[in-house]
This record gives sequence, structure tokens and C-alpha cells, in this order.
Amino acid sequence: MDLTLIIHLIALGIWIGVVGAEFAIEFDGMKSDENLIKASKMHYTTDLWVEIPAFTTVLITGLLMLNESHLEGVFLYKVIFALLAIFFNIICVYAVFKRRKFALNSDLDGIKTTGTAMAIGGLIVPAFLIAFGLAIYIAW
Repeated sequence: MDLTLIIHLIALGIWIGVVGAEFAIEFDGMKSDENLIKASKMHYTTDLWVEIPAFTTVLITGLLMLNESHLEGVFLYKVIFALLAIFFNIICVYAVFKRRKFALNSDLDGIKTTGTAMAIGGLIVPAFLIAFGLAIYIAW
């Protein structure tokens, strides 16, 4: 296994792990307005220091490993769903950053306006799982 693939797989594990942790943060945020403000700030911090570097590393290493043969068949679908997962994550990061600005001012109405973007960003999970499943299928 080459170093680029090892880095890719480690970053992939970190990425999906932090997404799972963020679901727990968001679930706790639903309990009260105070928790929602706290969750907004915590989610921002995990995005900034863990999630963005992880999915950026996945993207860069994935692009470095990409070759012409990957642009056909099942591998092409894996690439498409992986890029969709990154796209949905970028939408979620945008919403998280916007929501944090509202949270710093304790603007609950503002925080709640980011709900649609957060929900769209949540599509990262099915896109990621499909890409991951296709990767396992290809490797098998």
C-alpha cells in the first residue's frame, strides 16, 4: 500500500468519525436554546480544526491517486459519490460558519435560518456511505 493511500484512508476515517461526533453535538443542541448555541460553537470548532483538514486531505490524496482508468465503470460512480460527499460537507461547513456568527450574538432566530443548509449538508452521510460501499466492492 502506498503512502498516499494510507494518508487517504486515515483522513477518511477521521472525517467520517468527526461527522458522527457532530451528529451527537447537534442532537444535544436540540434539547434547549442554550444547548443549541453551545452546539453551534462546538460544531464550528470541530469543522475548523478537524473536519475541514480531513476532507481536504481526502480530496487532495484522492485526486493524486486518480488516473484515467478510474473514470469509467463502478470506480467512476465511487468518484462521483465521493465528490458529492465533499460538496455536501462544504454546504454544511458554510451553514456552520454562518450559524456560529449568530450564536456569538445569541441570535436564536438567525441560528434557525441555517436549518435548510444544515439539512442539505447532512446528505454527506448517504453520499459518503455509497462511495465507501463502492470502494469496498471494488477492492473485494
